[in-house]
Amino acid sequence: MGLLTDSGPAAWHPASDELKSACKLAAEHCRKKGKQITKIAMQYSLLNKDISTVLVGMNSPTQVEENVAAALELSSNGIDKELLNELENILEPVKSQTWPSGIQQS
Repeated sequence: MGLLTDSGPAAWHPASDELKSACKLAAEHCRKKGKQITKIAMQYSLLNKDISTVLVGMNSPTQVEENVAAALELSSNGIDKELLNELENILEPVKSQTWPSGIQQS
């Protein structure tokens, strides 16, 4: 839903301001290192054995190509563990935050 992208989430995104700010800081950290947070986030999801299914939103053929390239890079080079550790430290304070979704029933 855009949290871990360079452009950030849409204004309507239901995450807390604290979570949005932490994700923005993480994206800026990646940019300073010449990396894309979207690629690191997808690689992390594919690498994490606790995540059984990864759904990635894409809205152009270019994004499909970028995601395939990121998956291939992960399989051949692995993930940037130093950067991943830095991102985990940035996101630590908000790592358990979530938000309600779907139709709320009483």
